[in-house]
Amino acid sequence: MKRKVKQSKTKQLKIIALILLIGLSVKGQTYSEQEKNTKQTVDKFFEYVTAKDPEKIASMVSENVDWYIFESKYMPWTGHRNKRSEVVELFKTLFSYFIDGSEKLEAKSFLLQGNQVAVFGTIERTVKKTGKHFKMPLAIHLTVENNLISQFTIYEETLIIEKAFQ
Repeated sequence: MKRKVKQSKTKQLKIIALILLIGLSVKGQTYSEQEKNTKQTVDKFFEYVTAKDPEKIASMVSENVDWYIFESKYMPWTGHRNKRSEVVELFKTLFSYFIDGSEKLEAKSFLLQGNQVAVFGTIERTVKKTGKHFKMPLAIHLTVENNLISQFTIYEETLIIEKAFQ
C-alpha cells in the first residue's frame, strides 16, 4: 500500500513539474508587438552585416544615431558616430581591414525587453595587414525606435584586436 501511494505521489510530482515547465516555456516565448518588431529589426540588421552590405546596414539605422565602439588608434572605424552616413563609411572601412571569408559572427544568446536588445556572442576575423587571426567574446546593446536602430554600443576585447594589428 505504501509503495502504491509513493508511486502515485511521484507520478503527481512529475505531472506538476511537466505542467510548470510547459507553462514557463510558453510564457518565456511570449513577446509584445514592440518586442517582435524590435527583434525583426535587429535580425535584419545582422543579416545585412553578415552579407557585408554597408548601404543596407545603414538603412537599418536612424538618421540621427548614438553609435559607439570603444576607440582604438589601430581601428579607424571605432569611436562615436551620430549620423547614418557615418555608419556607411564605418562599415566600408571595417570590412576593408579584414580578409574576406575569415569573419564569423556568432550570436549565442540575446535578451529582449521592449525596444532594447542585448546580444552575446563571439566574433573572429583575420587582419589583412598582419595575417593574424583572432576570436573573442562580445556583447552588443541596441535600442530600436520606429523599426530603426537608434543606439548601438559594442563591448569587445579591444586589446585582442589591437594585438592582431601589431
